[in-house]
Amino acid sequence: MRIRELLEGKKFNDLEFIKQDEEGTGINYDLIEDLAFYMHNDDDIYRKIMFPRVVNCVEGLKAKKQLDPKIFKAAVEESYKHYIKKFPIRQLPDTLDEEQCLEVCKKLYNDFRKDYDEGKYKD
Repeated sequence: MRIRELLEGKKFNDLEFIKQDEEGTGINYDLIEDLAFYMHNDDDIYRKIMFPRVVNCVEGLKAKKQLDPKIFKAAVEESYKHYIKKFPIRQLPDTLDEEQCLEVCKKLYNDFRKDYDEGKYKD
């Protein structure tokens, strides 16, 4: 089957990264989800920025310490700088506001806890 046949009659408006409405223009995707995905899947970001935080979390849980999702805050802020360089969309803010940053931290922490509880970080 050819690609043309697969795509015939399909509409791809939902794949547009920018939306325009009465309020103006903005991004047309979930920035929180996308940034968390980027942090998990970009090799350099994961290895240099994310993995050291994950190691800290594993050590903290092994030491029976109470962890706060804010442990990922510096990683989120640093990763976002790389994100906006890699994806130069004009509608992206220069920095994340505190609420967005904390949402990404919570998402990363929940993802970590799920993986940890499933045994992904065992010796």
